[in-house]
Amino acid sequence: MASDHVTYSGGQFGGTVLDRNEKRELSGGPELPPFSRHELSLLDAVGQCGDLAEVARQVGCRHGTVERQLDRLDRAVGLPLTLRSRHTARLTSAGSRMLVAGRRFFRQIDLAVRTHILGYGSEAAHAPEVLSIASTEPLLEDVVEDAADALGVLLSVRHEAPQQVVQQLAGYHVDAAHTWSLDSPRHLLDRATCTYGVLDDPLWVILPRDHLLTGREAVSLAELQDETWVSETGPGSEVLVARVFQSAGLPVPARLQVTGASVARGMLRRGDAIGLGSPTHPASLAPSLVRRSLVERPRRTTSLIVDPTVVPRTLAGQLADLLADRYLRRFAEHHGELLRESWWRHWYADQTGHSARRADGARETEAAPLPDGSRKFDVEDLHLLRAVARHGSINRAATVMSISQSALTRRIHRLEDALGARLLLRSSRGTDLTGPTRRFLRQLGLFEAEFREALAACRSVGRPLPRVAWAAYSTAPAAGAQEADEAG
Repeated sequence: MASDHVTYSGGQFGGTVLDRNEKRELSGGPELPPFSRHELSLLDAVGQCGDLAEVARQVGCRHGTVERQLDRLDRAVGLPLTLRSRHTARLTSAGSRMLVAGRRFFRQIDLAVRTHILGYGSEAAHAPEVLSIASTEPLLEDVVEDAADALGVLLSVRHEAPQQVVQQLAGYHVDAAHTWSLDSPRHLLDRATCTYGVLDDPLWVILPRDHLLTGREAVSLAELQDETWVSETGPGSEVLVARVFQSAGLPVPARLQVTGASVARGMLRRGDAIGLGSPTHPASLAPSLVRRSLVERPRRTTSLIVDPTVVPRTLAGQLADLLADRYLRRFAEHHGELLRESWWRHWYADQTGHSARRADGARETEAAPLPDGSRKFDVEDLHLLRAVARHGSINRAATVMSISQSALTRRIHRLEDALGARLLLRSSRGTDLTGPTRRFLRQLGLFEAEFREALAACRSVGRPLPRVAWAAYSTAPAAGAQEADEAG
């Protein structure tokens, strides 16, 4: 038993004094963020509807209580999170950032409980009600209703340029990104992500109908070297046309204009330049333009990149398959003439089969769900565990929190019963933290640090309120509740 837990009574662990850094990892550091799950749902409701009466109805509070809670959050964070009138409210940019950071914080807590305490796998088990996603492609709007009907998730979509999409995900502004890359997109991010391939995306050239080469089924890049080209910039700030020519061992075209995707489509439509299209980015469908295959068969990858602590493996795979299905259907409907070529027919059959095989594999590896009604840790629970870890015994922790030892013991028992897992071990030697609880508290320190980085980023660009200390989030019940608890 001693090898599975750490004994805080007397500061001993297997006969050895506990390392000072290890103690600080488990118990110390700044106070936890002042967000409870209820307060996070309050910000979420403001972001969704904006009407204070409706916000109050959604969170089950009175109108005045909602305003007081929002004021408290502003003071605790030191920034205005909402802008309010008499009847309405909306999130500030800091409020939006804190909402995303808070969602991630509690999802990380849930995942750590699931992994370290309950012993399940390391993937998120439950899908978010609203998935925030940045995308390079307007087609994502076409799957919003299907995602709600078939997958039970609401998509909150931001449309950005390819390089901005990756930055949105890297900066924790969104939980997923839908983008393309000429290399593996996971190398563009420092944070932990999972990447799901949506489509192997071969490129074609878009030419004016009266171009000299439109009589051929396929043309080579070398024949188009001296043309006027237009290109967009990719996630790694690489120019698409330039990379395609370089990959083929050819010099970059001298007449190359780099611009945004919408301007590029306009230039193609007017015949000002030629460019590249693909099943996922077909550019313009104007009758004045034609599509021709490229002999070199350049291609890129379209992917869905997700935060695995927020987006379960099964949901991510299903969403990737939904996108792939839409791309393939649109390709067959609007670019069917390319299917007359054997190469495109084989590609289309392979992509369709790959999507079906991936769907079967996702069902086989679906993460085990948490038990029904399992307890979710809130900030108060985290304070409770941290206090016991910091002070080494239930008795000392109860004194610091100004509640009785018996009341604190009952609270810990109730938490363990609700979780269905042991958090602490008690013996004549003192109070012991189980190994899983110890690992959980170590992870908690990392989650706090990330949350505070998001807060620091907001404070660096926002207008802070008059400086106040972080409000202490008391784990002690109110006086009446304490008396009732002690009475049994």
